[in-house]
Amino acid sequence: MAITFGFYNSLNGDQKYSTDQFSQMFNGLIKDGIFASVGGALLVSASTTPSMTLLVAPGRAWFNSTWINNDAVYPLTLDPSEIILKRYDAVVIEVNSSTRTNDIKIIKGTPASTPAYPVMANSLYLHQYPLCYILVESSVTAIPQAKITNKVGTVACPYITGLIDS
Repeated sequence: MAITFGFYNSLNGDQKYSTDQFSQMFNGLIKDGIFASVGGALLVSASTTPSMTLLVAPGRAWFNSTWINNDAVYPLTLDPSEIILKRYDAVVIEVNSSTRTNDIKIIKGTPASTPAYPVMANSLYLHQYPLCYILVESSVTAIPQAKITNKVGTVACPYITGLIDS
């Protein structure tokens, strides 16, 4: 066991703090998730012009003691649909501590006659949290809003809870 403490101004370089130490300040104050009241809470919508483009609303999230902030509508483009089979794709927040990056990206699903949601990464260094799942029907050139299943605010990608939890 050890006692740790912080933060004090450095005198001649004697105080150095890691990001882990700084992030620990929030442990117990907030739990992982999406900030419900920031921007559009990272909700995903179909583009208003029929296409394979999705729009991620502005918002902020805190996962695995790191944060990600999206300050403008963020477009993502799905891969073309399959000719015969359907698939589910996912828009995710990806936290990668080995590359020290957070990102919002699409995880392409496996084509099948009865498709399943892509499996989210959950390893020591890589974690993915689904903002939504998209059913990509066969031979389509546009994604309607009805094919997007929101996951923000669910167990898979919760809203942040904190001190005013109860």
